[in-house]
Amino acid sequence: AQDMRKVEAMDRDPYIAVKVLSKDFQANPDSFIALQRETKKAQQLAHPNIVTVYDFDRDGPNVFMTMELLQGEPLDHLIRRIRPSALPAQEALSIIEQMSRALAYAHSENIVHSDFKPGNVFLTSKNVVKVVDFGIARAAKDSDRVVEDATIFDPGSLGALTPTYASCEMLEYGTPDPRDDVYGLAVVAYELLAGSHPFSRKPATYARDLGMKAERPKEISKEVWQAISHGLEFERDKRTINATQFLQEMSGPRSGRDSRFPRWTYPVTAAAGLLMAVALVTLLFFGNGDDQPEIVLEETSSLAEDQRTRIEDLLEVAEVHGLVGRYIEPSGSSAYDAYQQVLALHENNKQAWEGLHSLGDQMVVAIQKLLDDGKQDQAEILIARGLEKLPQHEGLQALRESF
Repeated sequence: AQDMRKVEAMDRDPYIAVKVLSKDFQANPDSFIALQRETKKAQQLAHPNIVTVYDFDRDGPNVFMTMELLQGEPLDHLIRRIRPSALPAQEALSIIEQMSRALAYAHSENIVHSDFKPGNVFLTSKNVVKVVDFGIARAAKDSDRVVEDATIFDPGSLGALTPTYASCEMLEYGTPDPRDDVYGLAVVAYELLAGSHPFSRKPATYARDLGMKAERPKEISKEVWQAISHGLEFERDKRTINATQFLQEMSGPRSGRDSRFPRWTYPVTAAAGLLMAVALVTLLFFGNGDDQPEIVLEETSSLAEDQRTRIEDLLEVAEVHGLVGRYIEPSGSSAYDAYQQVLALHENNKQAWEGLHSLGDQMVVAIQKLLDDGKQDQAEILIARGLEKLPQHEGLQALRESF
């Protein structure tokens, strides 16, 4: 469909997607109100890996939503197409990282998806992950999905879940919790890396009662397997608490400067290149040591078209975050996070490293304004958080030393 307001404004991309919702809503007078509330939540989720929801309305009996138009394919289609094979490790890990960041941001906003599955993940033609149906997952049924991934819908309770991806607590009608999303995320991660469902597509309660255990695929590293198996715990109290922790565990133990580089997004053979990138940035941006080797960063324009397009999109996202003051927070949806996604794809990317340094400069300006306004406590907090991400930035160091 076309957004006529965009057409009138001569927008070069006036196209939007329209999702007409199930007839189940027509039989339940409470569903429209419930869906409207949930859609409002979805509109609050501004994140590069979450589909943008524009509006919600009805035309007579037809209830519909408008959202950004996506080109690509749903993740469940991709999984079925390659089954029983797994995705190449780096491709799978990139998808898992983006899904994790989307859920981590939603959890930071106190929103639980409640029906996370491959059918609610879209992979665009630019290899960008978009998680869909936030806020409506418990209030809608996708009639165009295959039976094995069908969402069970109860219009009386406005509840929805997909048995093969639902946690034990969801199947037993427990209160929604971020750990439910983590279970679904871990199942999807396993499918991408192993080429099969961890419990042969059995519901979690069935697998639990049978004492089933997921087998570790030999292609999965120790750190990644520990993160996935933690997310697959049948008992909520033993499971990873949220997607942020899942993302951290997938990265493995890290400290100091290395925490900026999620190791699971790099092949083992890239380790030497990563160390060179760190040394280079230390030389160019964060230090003046004469004994540092001279290493040349690489321009985005030197990359292949698909990778270049995705990186350019991420750099644009980072710039927008910086312009609105989202320097390092919220976690998963900040300029810092966007630059890290670029470096995960292209570790020597010149624009990303320059962007990180510029980010520190922008934070210095923002901190100085807080000080000028007499907001010393807020300034100190921002300095501390900035140095956690950019520990060698000279401007931030100077501000810390001034207190």
